[in-house]
Amino acid sequence: PVPIASASIGQVHRAVIVDPMTGNERAVAVKVQYPGVGEAVAADLRNADLLGMLLAQGFGGLDPAEMVGEIKERLVEELDYRQEARNQQLFADFYRDHPFIHVPDVVPEFSGAQVITSDLVSGSTWQEMLQWPQHRRDQAGETLFRFVFRSLYGLHAFNGDPHPGNYLIHDDGRVTFLDFGLVKHY
Repeated sequence: PVPIASASIGQVHRAVIVDPMTGNERAVAVKVQYPGVGEAVAADLRNADLLGMLLAQGFGGLDPAEMVGEIKERLVEELDYRQEARNQQLFADFYRDHPFIHVPDVVPEFSGAQVITSDLVSGSTWQEMLQWPQHRRDQAGETLFRFVFRSLYGLHAFNGDPHPGNYLIHDDGRVTFLDFGLVKHY
């Protein structure tokens, strides 16, 4: 009942799935979208046009229409957790068995338009990692760098939400990447 994480459009809860055939338990993270967030974002999108007009006035010769259009598209996509689940599973499959990059698998039968269920992962937070010795922080930084550029050049996708809360750092040098709601495919 108490979330283990919160964000701007949803929160994450710890849960357990029990296989009815075997009785095996699977620890999962369940990301649930806040009720009414779609309507709030729709109102924000109407304001994005105003932002475009302000940018055009402040920067003569700038046509912000393309940038505003891109922002609108990504925000609408971020509201659809089915799209986020597809993105997350794409990254999970691409990085499966990678020695330092990890993305949790999605549990599709327990996911939908406003809920994503994926394997539960524990690790250290960004804030905790900042207290580690320099060589371990460097290792985490290198993994972040490799994730960004391998995703761009190998997967042709960019995870556009580099928030420190979207990383879990592990003692063995691995980094688990979370939150794939804002992804640009090339």
